[in-house]
Amino acid sequence: MVSVPLSRLTELQSLINRQEQRLNQLQELLSGQSSGLSQQQQQISQLRQELQTAKNSLTSSNQIINEQNKSLMSLSEELKQEQRRTRRIERQRLLWQAVAGGAVVYMVLKE
Repeated sequence: MVSVPLSRLTELQSLINRQEQRLNQLQELLSGQSSGLSQQQQQISQLRQELQTAKNSLTSSNQIINEQNKSLMSLSEELKQEQRRTRRIERQRLLWQAVAGGAVVYMVLKE
C-alpha cells in the first residue's frame, strides 16, 4: 500500500478539476468553431449558387446582345439598300425629266 499525504491528494484533486474545466472550455470552443465552420460552408455553398446564377444570367445576356447585334446589322444593311434604291429612283426621275424637257425643247424648236 502507498501512502499519500492528504495535502498532496487535495492538490492532485484540484489539478484534475482545473484540467477538467479547461477540457470543457476547449470542447465548448471546438463546438463553437465547428458550428462557425458549418455556417461558413453553408455561406460558401450559397455564394457558389449565386455565382452560378450570375454566370447563367451573363450567358443569357450575351446571347440576347448577340441576337440584337445581328438584328441591328441586318437592319443597317436594309437601310443602306433602301437609301441606294431611293437615290437610284431619284436619278432616274431626274433623267426622265431631262429627257422630257429635251423633247419639249426639240418640239418647240422644230416647229
